[in-house]
Amino acid sequence: IEFQPIDWSMKETELNAGNIDLIWNGYTITPARQEMVNFTKPYLENSQIIVTLADSDINTKADLAGRNVAVQAESSALDAINAEPEVAASFGDLAEFATNNEAFIDLEAGRSEALVVDEVLARYYMKQKGEEKYKVLEEDFGDEEYGVGVRKEDTELLEKLNKVFDEMIEDGTYDEIYSKWFSEN
Repeated sequence: IEFQPIDWSMKETELNAGNIDLIWNGYTITPARQEMVNFTKPYLENSQIIVTLADSDINTKADLAGRNVAVQAESSALDAINAEPEVAASFGDLAEFATNNEAFIDLEAGRSEALVVDEVLARYYMKQKGEEKYKVLEEDFGDEEYGVGVRKEDTELLEKLNKVFDEMIEDGTYDEIYSKWFSEN
């Protein structure tokens, strides 16, 4: 197994050109993506949350009106924002960044006042940087599921991955991994 960093905005191109064999990094299953790749069964549920700094007066989506909001470009967070055009239109600015890390840095620097981001990624990031520095709003931009993306023609690989996921759920390995990396304890 070789892990290959890629430009996230080019993920489907990299996969379909044969430069990589799988997309497996917080890859949200969406109808548009299902037209380009096949997905395994979902392996993780996620939400698109709104993060601010702890001392922010932003507490609801309505409070985002006139504010600068950060998001990763070509992400499901951006898709979720665009699915609520009336909310998106109320933003003072929507700044798109190449990575979620860059979006968090912009928030921390005070240039953006809120960040829309995958909950799984955000919780991990905030835990590393100090959760007390941040606030997660109760409102969010919706739920989603992660899957592994494979080329349309790689049906045998897709079947193998789904079989392994089923076995991991059955023998308890999935729960062990989930507990280690995603539980709030």
